This record gives sequence, structure tokens and C-alpha cells, in this order.
Amino acid sequence: MAYHVATIVQSGKSNAKISHGEIDSVRSCTISLAASDDAGVNVCPRAMPKSQIVAMQKQGLTWEQIVDNAQSRGLSMCSASCVTSEAGHGRMDFVKNPRANLTRWYVENRAEFKAHALDELWHEHSLLKAGQILACRPNLDSDVPWHRTFPEMFEVPASYWDYTKDSKRLLQDMPDNYHVTYSVNDGTSPDDWQRVYDSGCNIAVVFDSEWQPGGKEEYRRFGMVPQWWTDPNGYRWRVVDGDKSDFRFLDPGPVCVALRLKGGIFGRWMARFSGFAVPLARHLRTWYWDTHPAKAA
Repeated sequence: MAYHVATIVQSGKSNAKISHGEIDSVRSCTISLAASDDAGVNVCPRAMPKSQIVAMQKQGLTWEQIVDNAQSRGLSMCSASCVTSEAGHGRMDFVKNPRANLTRWYVENRAEFKAHALDELWHEHSLLKAGQILACRPNLDSDVPWHRTFPEMFEVPASYWDYTKDSKRLLQDMPDNYHVTYSVNDGTSPDDWQRVYDSGCNIAVVFDSEWQPGGKEEYRRFGMVPQWWTDPNGYRWRVVDGDKSDFRFLDPGPVCVALRLKGGIFGRWMARFSGFAVPLARHLRTWYWDTHPAKAA
């Protein structure tokens, strides 16, 4: 069958989070599949599928019961309020439909998908200027184990980076040019934490810090993030501001990457309700900048 999609590999400039932190020495690109099971197949294995959440709602379960169900299975409720689906152009059909078609193409005709993706990655590489490197985030909205399903990708000279909620990947053989950061979430279990410690990887934590990037300049607010964070097991992490740049492959280690809570009203409420967003210490809650972290000193 034919798949009506945009290009598989897209410029990092097309994504607000990545474009804010771009630097001249890096040419960035992404692959954006549909999140959760929006395309009929779940490409986020540690997230509660949206279809199951909808089914539980129809059965009359409360949000508390749905959250308890997810966490009892080691799953996150992130798909209920996925920021890529409800923020910016991600809400629009002209973005959602190509992502869904792209996902179905990846699932139903993997060989053809890979051939086209490789051509596009090599094309991106051919556009590098002197002194530049190519960097690719293949899981912009998904959590696919690309090192297993598409190992040929990593033969294209580039720095690849991703976030993942699947801690088992942290202990798998990964390509040398693939940097993965573990995303701490409401489904994180003691086993997940142990794999984090065993692998020595970096972690990303969403803090309930203010994020108001739009509108009039005087109303823009970017909350503070801590300099240190102590995880549930008592380990103390040095914190770096992950909203300055999305290029996780440039992070030192081991560190905690702080991300501010984003999304709409419901999304932020769900992140707090499920425990996905970590509360800030009292002394940080009322402090904020009026300058985007990527532009701050």
C-alpha cells in the first residue's frame, strides 16, 4: 500500500524544543512516529496505551483507579497527556496524520521504511558544513529500540540520542554513537532504578516548574530547577538544565537532566496527579526567569 507521509528524517529546526538549543557545530534531525498507540500499535512500551485508558474510562473507572492500574503494571500515564499530542502543532491533523502513517509504514513494511530512512540520513550527512557533525534523535515521540530494529541507522556517521522509559535497554549492547538517557516517570520501579545505577547512565526528571514560553514578553515565565536532586533511594544527583538544549549526547555524566513541566491544563494536572512531575522544593516555587533557558547565560 502507499503511505502518505512527510519525509521520515526531518530537520531539528522543525521542533521547537530542539531548535531553541541548536548550535552552529551541530546539524540536527529527528524521526517522529506517532506516540503511544495512536497509529494502532504501541511504540511506547512502558506507557499505558491510550486505547486502554479510554476503555477504562468507558467502564466507569476513576482517574485514581486508572493510575493505580498503570503503576501496578510498571506503566506510565504519560500517554494520557502526551505533550507531543496536545501542544503546538502536535494537536493538528496535518501533523498527527503523517506521524500515524509513518508509524504504520515502519510496522508494515520495515524494509522499505529503512531504505528510505537511510537515503534521507545520508542526504542530511551530505549537507554538513565544515566543522559540523550530524545529530539525530530517532525517538522524538516514541520509544522504539532502534539499535535492534534498525541497526543500519547507526552506520551513518552521526551522534544519536534519545530518552527512554525502558530501563532494560540501559544494560543492552548499544552502538557507540547512541546516547540514551533514562526518563524517570510515574511507573519507575526499584528494578528500573537498579538498572540506572548499574549502567551509570544519566536520568531525566520532569519538575513541576513554570513554563510559559508564549504570548507577550512580559508574561513569559521559565521557572527555576534545582541544582541537586535526591532520588527516592537517597542517591544525590547533580542537575543540569535540560531546557537549555536537547542535545543529551553533550551532557556530562552521571547527571540528572531537569525538564520543566509542559503541556496544556489537563496534561499538567495529570502529570502532577500521577506523580510523573516531581514537586519543587518550597524555596524554588516562586522564582522564575523571563528569558528562555536556551538564551540565558
